[in-house]
Amino acid sequence: MRRRQFLGALGGAAVQPFPAAAARLTRANVCFITDEVDRDLRPALEFASELGIRQVELRSVDGQYCFRHDQRKLREVRALLRKHGIRVALLSTPALKCTLPGSELTPQARREVQAAQSTFPVPDERQFPQQMDFLRQAMAAAGILETDRLRIFSYWRVEDREKERGRILEGIQRAVEAAEKEKIRLCIENEQTCNLASCAETAEALERIRSPYLGMVWDVVNGAATGENPYPEGFDRLDKKRIWHMHIKDDRLDPQTGRRQICAVGDGRTRYREIFTALGQAGYTGAVSMETHFSINGSKAAASRRSMEGLLRAIDQLSASTATPGS
Repeated sequence: MRRRQFLGALGGAAVQPFPAAAARLTRANVCFITDEVDRDLRPALEFASELGIRQVELRSVDGQYCFRHDQRKLREVRALLRKHGIRVALLSTPALKCTLPGSELTPQARREVQAAQSTFPVPDERQFPQQMDFLRQAMAAAGILETDRLRIFSYWRVEDREKERGRILEGIQRAVEAAEKEKIRLCIENEQTCNLASCAETAEALERIRSPYLGMVWDVVNGAATGENPYPEGFDRLDKKRIWHMHIKDDRLDPQTGRRQICAVGDGRTRYREIFTALGQAGYTGAVSMETHFSINGSKAAASRRSMEGLLRAIDQLSASTATPGS
């Protein structure tokens, strides 16, 4: 399906289904973003080994987006992963996290554009024409790192999404066409400062682009930030076969300010045990990847440990609830 054809189409290639039998999420599904634990990959992998975690999500390594490293460095990263017996569940990139030329961004998106410069120091106005080059770099890096999944986005959020809908979808479709040639699966993250922020918005786009190489990184808390109730309402909107990866963090209301704040998994209001149960019943076999996003006394490592303890506790409770007497 070419770009001009897909905009009004709802059909297309069939999406590969999950196994028919219900699954149960276990510690084998657990994952985390390494630079949330430590900017240095070695201590992050030691953290994984200590807890028996056998897969990670790579975003930044040594302070730079992983896909931006040269092949020599990527091979070093691969060797270190193999040494620890750890695989890459997903390579996290900022592909399509840029401004559509001529569009008016929301105030929150404008703030994020400025903040993003510290982690991806290519001026925003120069990013759009380079997106396909970034994507090709990322796909090449994925091959070296032995993963077939890349995280992408849906451009910084515009004030008039209806007006820009065609350009947003066309840009995603262009990326999908490139990924299809390399047999790489693209996972769009629902991000509150991008155009696909809620489950409803993401589900609509995935329905429009029916490619077996396009799925979703479901970030439950990101969806909640839009005012959407992520479970069960948000979850019910999603095609479960298109959820290929998850970001796990938690949030709560600050008792002093009444504002949302990110916290450790299990310390907030997200109903992860119910969500994990529902995912298992839907046949989900992907990663549940901890994204810390907060610190304890300035320490991301301490916060990551606490959040991982909460995630593992929620996963272990699933096992306990389904165990048979005497097993």
